[in-house]
Amino acid sequence: MRASLFLIVITCTLAACTCGNKKVDTSAEPQPVPVSCALFHNHDSLSYYAAVAYKDDDPKGLYVTGAAARLAQQPGWPDSLHTVSVEEGDIMLLHAAELGYPDAIQLIRCLDYHGCWNHSIPENK
Repeated sequence: MRASLFLIVITCTLAACTCGNKKVDTSAEPQPVPVSCALFHNHDSLSYYAAVAYKDDDPKGLYVTGAAARLAQQPGWPDSLHTVSVEEGDIMLLHAAELGYPDAIQLIRCLDYHGCWNHSIPENK
């Protein structure tokens, strides 16, 4: 199968691995956010979404660029794919969530559930 047919999922387990700290919480575990390998493992795609994030304040561009910064912390992330810092990525995720982008809101909630988010939590819009 081609890589574009595969989907990886940013699961709460992945979020826990990213920060190495699972928070005990009595609330329901957030749902995973599906992520396309064809998007996140493609230099041209990451560059395009970073450009529209910076140039147009595009919510999907902000989300993709922010999520890529988090994914880049995982083992196996290709060295050839460069991302913004996690700090800048978090700002982009938060801004995408403030603009109402649902995947950004879900990822932030997942990261927060596992104690990996040190910023405000966006409200549902």
